[in-house]
Amino acid sequence: MSTPTHAPVLAVFLAAFLVTCAPSDATRSGAGGGAKSPVPVRVEVLVAAPAEDALSATGTVEAVNTAELRPEVAGLVEAVLFEDGDNVRRGQALVRLRDADAKAALTEARARMSLATLERDRRAPLVGGGDVSQAELDRAEAEVALAAAELARADEGLRRTVLVAPFDGVVGRRDVARGERIDPSIAITRIEGLAQLVVEVALPEAALASVAVGQPAVVRVDALPGRTFPGRVSYVAPRVAADTRTVDVRVAITEPDPLLRPGMTGAVRVVTLIRADAVRVPTQAVIRSAAGAAVYVVAPDGTATLRPIRTGERTEDRIEAVEGLAAGDSVVIEGLARLRSGAAVRVLADGEAAPASDPAPAPASAPPASR
Repeated sequence: MSTPTHAPVLAVFLAAFLVTCAPSDATRSGAGGGAKSPVPVRVEVLVAAPAEDALSATGTVEAVNTAELRPEVAGLVEAVLFEDGDNVRRGQALVRLRDADAKAALTEARARMSLATLERDRRAPLVGGGDVSQAELDRAEAEVALAAAELARADEGLRRTVLVAPFDGVVGRRDVARGERIDPSIAITRIEGLAQLVVEVALPEAALASVAVGQPAVVRVDALPGRTFPGRVSYVAPRVAADTRTVDVRVAITEPDPLLRPGMTGAVRVVTLIRADAVRVPTQAVIRSAAGAAVYVVAPDGTATLRPIRTGERTEDRIEAVEGLAAGDSVVIEGLARLRSGAAVRVLADGEAAPASDPAPAPASAPPASR
């Protein structure tokens, strides 16, 4: 009995399988010989606009007028005329001490002044007739002057029994009560003038070359997020601190707000230079390359070239291009994921969505400002 041979049958099936799976000439031609389609991108045409050089620092909000109030003389408190946190006006009485002795002294001084004046006026006409000598008249004039000094002293003593606000402002907590005996060593409250506020900051000594009195500034405080307050440099210290190598700078807030309070943390941005023709690019357009910061620039022939730039000041959404770009350049802001230098691109029209196969990439992290 002979065994059937299966080799010819297997060979036929294998040949048919290979013919079915082999790519056709048209398929090979489409895969290897066809040109790549342009990369869809969205661009922004750069324009020149004003930009600023600025110095930033954090400091403390302070009141220009601030004082701890103490009585000028010792005495018994007869009346407290303010409450915690009151708004007060300059010259407003805040505390009144017992003033009976001061009033009595003033009455006595006025009487002596009256008597001295009467004596002088009585003797003056008699000098020419010889009844009163010139020396006696001079003595009477001196008595008037002495009486006037005593009257002024007594009047000042009475004034000192009333403690008044030295300027417009807001008083703090009252630390005194009626019937309490106080003296100049005891602080009864603190007053803050909120109409004139400043932020005290310390800038590195290198900033002395660019900061000057009168420069505009912007102030932000942590307690009021989203709010900005205009300011101006009002003082630059003439000396650099030897231990910290910083210079003290005071920024006056030109439009104080009732919500601002001394002691708040204030972030200050001092504008040191304004350039009228700066070029700034969107943050998402700036990428990192082997040469540093760079952007893709679309040429008139429809190709994108990776161009290195030197960056300057940056804001929340833009970075200044100090070198490498000019107004009128078209930079790629969307479609960076598939882009390579020299690649052909198709600029998306306004409102045109990017193809689903090329989703918009997340914004690239921008490099820090370089000078």
